[in-house]
Amino acid sequence: MQTAAALSLNWPSAMVGLLCSFLVALFIVLTKKWHGRLTLDAPQGIQKFHTIPTPRIGGIALAVGLIAAWSFLPVGSNRQHLLGLLLLGALPAFAFGLAEDITKRISVKARLLATIASGLIAALLTGYWVSFVNVPGVDLLLALAPIGLIFTAFAVAGIANSVNIVDGFNGLAGGVVVLMLLTLATIAWRVDDFVIIQLALLGVSVTLGFLFINYPKGHLFLGDAGAYFLGYYVAMLAVMLAMRNPIDVSPWAMLLVCGYPVIETLFSVYRRTTRKRRHNPGTPDASHLHSLVYRRVVSRKLLPYAPAWQRNAATSPLMWIYAAVPMLGAVFWPESLGMVLAWLAFSVVAYIRLYRRMLVLGIFFRRRIPQN
Repeated sequence: MQTAAALSLNWPSAMVGLLCSFLVALFIVLTKKWHGRLTLDAPQGIQKFHTIPTPRIGGIALAVGLIAAWSFLPVGSNRQHLLGLLLLGALPAFAFGLAEDITKRISVKARLLATIASGLIAALLTGYWVSFVNVPGVDLLLALAPIGLIFTAFAVAGIANSVNIVDGFNGLAGGVVVLMLLTLATIAWRVDDFVIIQLALLGVSVTLGFLFINYPKGHLFLGDAGAYFLGYYVAMLAVMLAMRNPIDVSPWAMLLVCGYPVIETLFSVYRRTTRKRRHNPGTPDASHLHSLVYRRVVSRKLLPYAPAWQRNAATSPLMWIYAAVPMLGAVFWPESLGMVLAWLAFSVVAYIRLYRRMLVLGIFFRRRIPQN
């Protein structure tokens, strides 16, 4: 009864957030002829899989949706207070991401520093930062507020940028974020943390409003602002959940919640820096797992004759399935460090085997298909 009462308070603001996110996203698409000169994402590029210029300022819809949801929460409630602080903390990451979406001239370093700043500001404003990771010695350092704050700022920035990295196909990043937020809500429900449940579900509703326009045909993209905003939001909720429930929720379980984008990011850095021709870790390429799945599985085996948008959209559900794998470990064993680490290792091995399988398929098709 207590759970039902707590959750019922969330739905009016959630519906407002979803509706506002959807309407703003729709408005952006309908008015693209007026702002398209600045906001359209051209289809040319090594990581581009769309065929027509598309607005990449979907982050605006997400921000407006979450602000609207905040305004409909009970005035003075703990969840409204925390959400307001999270929105303030998001400003640097969102602003620099939106500047990149419009100008395409903001450096990777500047955007990284902006996401670090957002993590630091949010930790200071909310009073929640990573103060332990259950590792002897490291916990002594994290117990010192300056070190804990810096660690949290970099961790939040890492998650925010990792969500941007997996934003490669219609609905991919948005769907992954929905899964991560639902996972956080499930863990929070298990430990009776109703504030995190409601904040996570607000994030789900706002993201769904955007996804109605983004998926399956990709009429609007998240852009850097949207990806950073969602990644930051997920990361901060994960930090808050672990720090509010230190006995029942391991910080490592929160890493599992974000497992797929984090593994993709770390593997991409490793891949780019260990090739014979070394590349800058921030340099875009088309060798992410989702790119290989699109080319090797969807385009050549599942839907070889389908329109481009259908092949694009079909890639995301396949990646959602893998993204759910590490999350399962967080749901089943959020308090068990041993099981969480074992499941994390399993998730990494599964990723590597799947990636190698995609490479084998690439070799197979190069041998079997004549080159023009």
